[in-house]
Amino acid sequence: MNEPHLDALVVGAGFGGLYQLYSLLKLGMKVRAIEKAQGVGGVWFWNDYPGATTDTASYLFRYSWDKEDLQSYPWPNNYLSRDEVIGYLNHIVDKHHLRQHIRFSIEMVAADWSEAAGKWHVQTDQGEVITATYLFTAMGVHTRQNIPDIPGMDTFRGPLMHTASWDNNVDIVGRRVGVIGCGSSGIQISNAIAPRIAELHCFIRHPQFSVPLRFRPVSSAERSDINARYNNIHAAQLLSKMALDIEEADTKTMSVTEEERQRTFEALWRDGNSFRFIHGGFGDLTQNAEANEEACKFLRAKIRNIVKDPAKADILTSKELFVRRPLCDQGWYEKFNQDNVFAIDIQKTPIIAIEENGIRTSDGQIHELDIIVLATGFQSSGGSYKTVRDGIKGRGGVSLSDHWAEEIKTFLGIFIHSFPNLFMINGPQGPFSIAPVTIETEVEFITEMISYLRETHRIDAVVECTPEEETKWVELCGRSADTETLVNTVSSWLTGTNIAGAKPSTIFFYSGLKQYRSHLHEVKDAGYGVLLGRTTRRVAVNYTSFNPV
Repeated sequence: MNEPHLDALVVGAGFGGLYQLYSLLKLGMKVRAIEKAQGVGGVWFWNDYPGATTDTASYLFRYSWDKEDLQSYPWPNNYLSRDEVIGYLNHIVDKHHLRQHIRFSIEMVAADWSEAAGKWHVQTDQGEVITATYLFTAMGVHTRQNIPDIPGMDTFRGPLMHTASWDNNVDIVGRRVGVIGCGSSGIQISNAIAPRIAELHCFIRHPQFSVPLRFRPVSSAERSDINARYNNIHAAQLLSKMALDIEEADTKTMSVTEEERQRTFEALWRDGNSFRFIHGGFGDLTQNAEANEEACKFLRAKIRNIVKDPAKADILTSKELFVRRPLCDQGWYEKFNQDNVFAIDIQKTPIIAIEENGIRTSDGQIHELDIIVLATGFQSSGGSYKTVRDGIKGRGGVSLSDHWAEEIKTFLGIFIHSFPNLFMINGPQGPFSIAPVTIETEVEFITEMISYLRETHRIDAVVECTPEEETKWVELCGRSADTETLVNTVSSWLTGTNIAGAKPSTIFFYSGLKQYRSHLHEVKDAGYGVLLGRTTRRVAVNYTSFNPV
């Protein structure tokens, strides 16, 4: 069965896909969304593990464009549970009558650009072909699970689950559970299940710093104050780097005394949230290794003060800089003061096999378990795109996997050379800021561009970036990573090197949301000419004025 021709097809029904669908419908376009899950939510649909929680404040983790909803939709606590995120998105879908335009349990397995027709032909796992002028991929960067290659995984006699495919029918109460990984999902799930299980074995290769989340109820007075300030809050976000609604500090860490540094770090620790810790006290923790090490010394002391067993504390304490994706917790370090919670250093004694009864490490020890949890993250370096079953193929049949074989290459994190009329929402090389604001920025830019083409009677124009613009953007992202961050000093998903054998790529534009939006405005003010070279004169975008902020 083939779909009738669409103006646009949106792949994905998370935050990005839903807003793009809503925006295109507002233009009066014939548009449909497909989603491989059974419901909305994207990454939040799949990550249904115990303890899944946002580390963006509740009042920011929503759409800003529905002003009435900002004032009225309930959020009782300062952060949202996974179920609250899903409930909110379902509310938005029903309020704005989007469900009739979404087909669930359908996966895109191939997408081919037809040069002759100037259309995308998208094949689904239902055997149908959908033809569309524009293809919007809102598949995110945290979609394809990273499953480690551990011998014997199929021999384990109990449940073995990735956090993104959690089976809620599995009873964990009173069981011995092993968690491999200590990133965000590993910390959250360990926090949540430790009080309910017989034993918790945490297998830690790269210990990471975590800052308390400080989860708490929100009073009616606080909610009223936020409601009154929403316009100012969002205006400030657009002029900020991370869109966190905090005053982003510019004080240099080493410009104050040791006593002042300690007071500032202590106040940030009490306030909670690792993003606030990094950006709310000093302005150079992400850029300056000496400054970052001062924060690390404070955090290492906190860990050793909290964790009473020196051996456990040593395993949990990072020897590296605080440059991985910031983590938040609700009692992660405290859990290791329980006699039934164990920390296993798999840097020192690597996992060599999974056996029928548990996990064997290189010291010969078998850690007997009833359940194994893989908190091992995702193929974040373009994995959502490169693992489409039969590939995404652009002009001349070039596959996206081949185009990205050496490194991720985009223009503005939205466009890809040789892939006309393909627009990524919240894909790689967009700004490193909180997702809802990033998504709104990108969706509004693309939607305004399409509206402009319709108004100027150029709806048949093919939208595609040049290889030169793509190269310049990749270089700009690389410079922003080198000047604005220390992420390249360690291996992590932020560089795409969490996957064995993967070549490093710059996954984000680190110079901030304000700087990113200025690049979008430059393209818009130039009449989008840099993207319309097949039908209009190209207008080059000048990046030579780039200055890190």
